[in-house]
Amino acid sequence: MPAAVATPADSTPTFEIERSTDQTKLSKNLPIRIDNPYGDVRLRFGGYESLLEWRGVTQNMGSAEKIALSGSGTDAFVISARLPNGVKLASGQRIDITAYVPKGHDVEILTEQGLIEARGVQANLKVRSTSGDIALRGITGGIDIETGAGNIEGQLEPALAGSEQRIATSTGNIMLGIAESLNASLALATSGVFATEFSVEVQTLPGQEPNKLGEVVIGEPAARIEISSKRGEIRLLRRSAFSDA
Repeated sequence: MPAAVATPADSTPTFEIERSTDQTKLSKNLPIRIDNPYGDVRLRFGGYESLLEWRGVTQNMGSAEKIALSGSGTDAFVISARLPNGVKLASGQRIDITAYVPKGHDVEILTEQGLIEARGVQANLKVRSTSGDIALRGITGGIDIETGAGNIEGQLEPALAGSEQRIATSTGNIMLGIAESLNASLALATSGVFATEFSVEVQTLPGQEPNKLGEVVIGEPAARIEISSKRGEIRLLRRSAFSDA
């Protein structure tokens, strides 16, 4: 009989999660830009004192090449995550960023595949993602949101009078909870399905993509919101029927 060979009880390598916290005092109304190609970005309301705080949670998976998180800028304050030039992301390596955004500071977010989640931002919000999902609630400023294959879910607050806003995904689904006090006209476009609890006028465009246009007016048409997906479903729910979970 061959001799038994001893093996470790658990040979799976463990990698420490690294956490960082930083903050800065912003000049009045200075815009904020967050650029993270390696993971998620979450925004939360950060108060009224123009104090921006951001936190990073990094998994470097034992790689000697670490993801660096930095913040600086004069025309806009930029929080960015970067590997050294020429270094590729290791398997499982990522960083997630949470920022606490003070009132009156517009925010722009850039990601690749990570989730973008924004809650309680009291300023204008612009989002660009290659393929990540987007979730938003309690945004009191204008919104300009676009992703590739990602889904978009959220709640729309009463629109700023005179504003033109945009919510778009190339192929994902869009689900929005909307109150009667929105006071906006909504221009819908998709080759998928319109599923709405509001009255909608539909125009078909045979042979085009998207092949249907819809028009919904909720309250007074004091603002304009474009909502589009080439192939995904667009679902509009009355706020009372939409879960906050």
